[in-house]
Amino acid sequence: MFFSFTEHSLLSQYPNMRAECHWHIDFEFTYIMRGHMWYFVNGETIRLDEGQGIFVNSRQLHYGFTKDNAECEFSCTLLNPTRMGAPNAVYERFIAPILTDSSMPYIVFDADSEYGNALVDGIRRIHRAKFGCSTCNEHPALSGPVSSEFVSSEPVDMLYRKLWSDSESLTVLSCFYAMIRALTAFAEEREGDGSHVGGVDEAKIAALRSMIDYVQQHYHQRVTLAQIAAAGCVGRTQCAVLFHNMVGQSPIEFVNDVRVRAGAELLATTQLPVAEIAVRVGFSRSSFFARVFQRYMHVTPSAYRRSMRR
Repeated sequence: MFFSFTEHSLLSQYPNMRAECHWHIDFEFTYIMRGHMWYFVNGETIRLDEGQGIFVNSRQLHYGFTKDNAECEFSCTLLNPTRMGAPNAVYERFIAPILTDSSMPYIVFDADSEYGNALVDGIRRIHRAKFGCSTCNEHPALSGPVSSEFVSSEPVDMLYRKLWSDSESLTVLSCFYAMIRALTAFAEEREGDGSHVGGVDEAKIAALRSMIDYVQQHYHQRVTLAQIAAAGCVGRTQCAVLFHNMVGQSPIEFVNDVRVRAGAELLATTQLPVAEIAVRVGFSRSSFFARVFQRYMHVTPSAYRRSMRR
């Protein structure tokens, strides 16, 4: 009965205030509650300000990040379009066309338009279904809990793993269909005026997606540039160009980034020795892990573990 994932977070809770470049089959809706961030989608970068949101379509490479180290508080909701129990006729008529619309990798919206307001309302209702409304300081746009301090301590999503109430699954379902209706209207309106979002070569995106998958599945092993390139069926030079242009990192920097994030998770959630964590996430020596970890996280592994347990 758990059809969605909803996170209420601060960008500072991510290493280097940057999410890992990734993709998934879910529809993603991110709403900026306070501050601003930049969003990467398939090689394009979009700035999102307070009160704006972004819909990211299924299977698109994306991540949020900062360019100026400014804090950003946001709500992010993932909805799996294949798990909403839609009748075949409804799925084929309304959901599949959005999933397969290569001209709509993302949509930026706000509450000022009819369809944008419907998306914001859906995010708000799902946010409340997840977190309830018993906490103080409700945000006027989302009517959900926000941190009392802009640079608050603990990630809210670590505190809440379930919907507020089991019956709120029905709320998620109703919001999903209302949001599909809004997305369908967006698509029809865009088709009518001939506008087109995005223009990145789909073959390059597919290659990069395959290479990112390979790294995320094999980071704990020895990973070479040749192996990454082979996963995307491209040469090593093209592999390096794609990562540099679309991810902002070299392939090996991306490997180390994935390893460091995995190490940070183990440091925060286990009692494993640092040396064992280093081996588990693909480093041959704990000293090398410590150097790379400090370069990416600006703190030693031990200090990071202590900070996460205060």
